[in-house]
Amino acid sequence: MKRILETFGLKKHLILTLKMEKSEFIKALELKVKPNRLFFFDVFDSEQKEFYGNVNKENFWLRIGTKSITGGSFASVNGQMKSSSDETELNIKIIGWNWFILLWFLGISLIFGLAFYDAIKTNSFGILVVFGPMFLIFYLVGIIKIRNGVKRCERFLTSELNTIDNKNVLQQSTVVKNK
Repeated sequence: MKRILETFGLKKHLILTLKMEKSEFIKALELKVKPNRLFFFDVFDSEQKEFYGNVNKENFWLRIGTKSITGGSFASVNGQMKSSSDETELNIKIIGWNWFILLWFLGISLIFGLAFYDAIKTNSFGILVVFGPMFLIFYLVGIIKIRNGVKRCERFLTSELNTIDNKNVLQQSTVVKNK
């Protein structure tokens, strides 16, 4: 199942290495993360941080906030941190769905199931010809939303992690020049 989700772009696995110590990375990431809330309330948030979620010493969970009423991406990031000599290795999984999108698929399936049951019961298969493609379009909209969310989340996360890493490299080079 994991391979199928990754093939269709509904889930992504990344391994990144940052040139900074784990404790420094945790401090830098905590500056970009605010406590999680229900994503419907992101519109009302005025705090200027990039992520919602939590960070601890071994792992982190993040999601990108959105200022749009229609909602942005439903993707979330689960990451584990490992420390090695002056480097931090991140094992990241980007998951493109949450409870809301699963509820969307369940609702569409329930409606289609009831329409299919009614069509068989009344022997009116013409309704399936009309509503079948419409339900397929609703499924595809959900899948496309998940795929785009995973891609967007991956781009945003890697750019933010590169920013954190580059700031650290610049700080280290400034310290070396001052000595």
